[in-house]
Amino acid sequence: MSRFETRKRAIKSDPANLDFASIGADAEAELTVTVPDAQVGDPVMVAPPAALEANLIVAAAFVSAADTVTIRLYNPTVGAIDPAAADWTVAIVK
Repeated sequence: MSRFETRKRAIKSDPANLDFASIGADAEAELTVTVPDAQVGDPVMVAPPAALEANLIVAAAFVSAADTVTIRLYNPTVGAIDPAAADWTVAIVK
């Protein structure tokens, strides 16, 4: 390992079943997931469900408070989209 490399490990949450409310046209919605040991500033990775509704965009995923990751979805369309409840995978990197 060179002096520029550091070993990182991912801490993954159990699958989080998220049920976003209907997201209006050109609007965003947020939900939170508990991830033990997450700290503000930790890098976050999310894997949305394969069946995520067309046109929805994962706009952000970040540690918003200790042990809490916020996931933000964006609907760029001209109509509302009501995503079905689904399992998401969330991980932080330490």
